[in-house]
Amino acid sequence: MPYWPYTFELPDAESEVVLVTNWRADGPATALVDPSDAQSVPGVVDVEPGPDHPFWVIETSGFDAVWPRGFSVESSVAPYCLVGEHDSSISVQGPAHVADPDELIAPGQTVVDRRTMGEGVRVLELAYEHDGEPWWQGLYLLPRKGGRVLVFTAQSREPGVTAARHGVEWMMGLA
Repeated sequence: MPYWPYTFELPDAESEVVLVTNWRADGPATALVDPSDAQSVPGVVDVEPGPDHPFWVIETSGFDAVWPRGFSVESSVAPYCLVGEHDSSISVQGPAHVADPDELIAPGQTVVDRRTMGEGVRVLELAYEHDGEPWWQGLYLLPRKGGRVLVFTAQSREPGVTAARHGVEWMMGLA
């Protein structure tokens, strides 16, 4: 459990060690958490034993998701935002009622694909321009109880589109 505001990073592509940063007014406080010998660091992160599997999971009160490689976890958007190279990001909202996914399309965005994946995950892929550059956005609507959905939003400018798409689909168990 991190202390807010925070960032979690996997600084080494070959390791499961996590760098946790607590952003304080007097400067950042950091801790390295090694899953083979996980220890709490007061004021930075509280560590409890977790499941025994070969990947990190992001847990919130409403849902759990697998943490995709190449993305840091930040407290910049509730409940969290994943941030990667090329300004890519993945965020989650909901659960909410979304009667028509087209309501989520912003002015200036163009639909480039619609599909259903896995067990009823509706996907809208959009293209738009921001600051003179082409961007991609994927909206993934994961069904929940009561007709509600979690909306996973992935976006990136080129050349990060493939990594953002793979990241959101992997964390949802679709890749």
